[in-house]
Amino acid sequence: MTTVYLIRHAEAEGNVYRRCHGQYDSLLTERAYQQLPYLADRFADVPLDAIYASDLYRARHTAKAIADRKGIKVHVRPVLREIAMGEWEDKTWAILPREAPEQYAKWQTRPWECEVPGGERVLDTGDRVLGGLRQLAQEWDGKSIAVVSHGSAIRGILCRVLGYEPEQIGQVGWGDNTCVAKFEFDGDTIRPIYWNDASHLPEDLSTFAKIGWTNSRGVPMSVQAWFRPYDPESAEDRALLIGFAREFYRNAYGSTNMLDEDAWMADTDAMAAKHDRAVTIGMVEDRPVALVRMNVCDESEPEIGKVGSFVISEDYRGTGLSGQILGQAISVYRALGKDYLCAYVAKNNARAHGFYDKYGFHNQGEVMKAEGLHDKMVKKIKVESVAEESDDFIWEG
Repeated sequence: MTTVYLIRHAEAEGNVYRRCHGQYDSLLTERAYQQLPYLADRFADVPLDAIYASDLYRARHTAKAIADRKGIKVHVRPVLREIAMGEWEDKTWAILPREAPEQYAKWQTRPWECEVPGGERVLDTGDRVLGGLRQLAQEWDGKSIAVVSHGSAIRGILCRVLGYEPEQIGQVGWGDNTCVAKFEFDGDTIRPIYWNDASHLPEDLSTFAKIGWTNSRGVPMSVQAWFRPYDPESAEDRALLIGFAREFYRNAYGSTNMLDEDAWMADTDAMAAKHDRAVTIGMVEDRPVALVRMNVCDESEPEIGKVGSFVISEDYRGTGLSGQILGQAISVYRALGKDYLCAYVAKNNARAHGFYDKYGFHNQGEVMKAEGLHDKMVKKIKVESVAEESDDFIWEG
C-alpha cells in the first residue's frame, strides 16, 4: 500500500488576477508565501519518502516549501500538470462569456462536457494525472509520498476516486489553495481518506475567504473585469481617458495643475500605436471602471516594462480590481519578454505605495520627474523554467 498526499498549489497569479491559467506558467502571490509555512508545518512530522510536483512554477515551488523542510529535492513530472485551456489561456474570466458564451456557459454548468479549442476536458485531465499518481504509487510501493498538482486536475481525480458520475463533479467542490487530499493506493484500489482539507490555514490566509469578502459599500470582492483596447479614433474613449488622467493626477499629486492633457494624450496614442494592448480599459460588464496604460515606448531598460498609469474609478476601489489591473499589465509585459515591471510612484502618494507594497514591488531608489520626486517600484515578473532552477528540482519528464 502506498500513501499519497495530493496537494493543490498555493495561491497563484491567476487566482488573484482572475485570469484563466491552465498550463500558462505564472508566479505565486505574496499571500502564497504566507500560506507555505503553514503547509510545511502540516507535514513537518509526516514521514515522506519523496515529493513530486507538476513542472509548472506554482506547483513545484509549493512542493519546494515542504521539501526544504525535509531536506530533500522535488521531483518534477509534466504529467501532473493542470488542465490545458487552449484558446482561453491567460484570458480574463470576465471576457470569456463575451467571446465564447456557449462554451463558457458549458464550463459553468456542465464542465465535464466543455473542451476549449486546443485544450482538454476536466475528466480527461483527471484521468491523465490519476494515471501519473498510479505510476508513482507503483514506484513507491509501501512508502508515503506528497504530490503537488492543480485545482481542476484534482477535481477530476476526486470525481473518479469517489465514484461519481461526470454530472456529479459539482459535488466534489473546490479545494482552497494548499488544500490536501489523502489517498491509499492498494493495487488497483484507491481509498480516499480525506480531501479538500485546508484546515492548516488561518482564515485570513485563505484565498477563498479573501475573494468572498465585501468592501464598505457591500460590493463583492469577486467583481471581475475584462479589458478592451482603447480606440484613438473614438471621441468617447478620448474623453474617458482624459477623465482617468485627471483622476490619476488628483490621486498622485493632489491636483490636475501639472497635467498637460494634449501631451498626455499624445503619449497615450503613441503607446497604443506601438502595441495593441498597451492601453486598455477595464470593464465590469459594459461599464468602464479602470485604465491600464503601459509605457511601451520607454525602452531605456530593455528588461523592464514601465507602467504609465493605473486608475480605478472611485466607485470600484476596494472591490478586488487592483490585482486584476496588475494582472493585465503583467500579461502584456510577460508576453513581450520583460523580466520586471516598474512603476514610478510620487513620494506622498500613500495609497499607491500601499498598492505596490501589497503586490510585492520593491523600492529601488528615487527618480526625479517633471511632477517631482518619485520612488522607483519594481516587481519581478519572469517565470523561471525548471532548467533555470535545476539545482532545486529533479526533472523526470
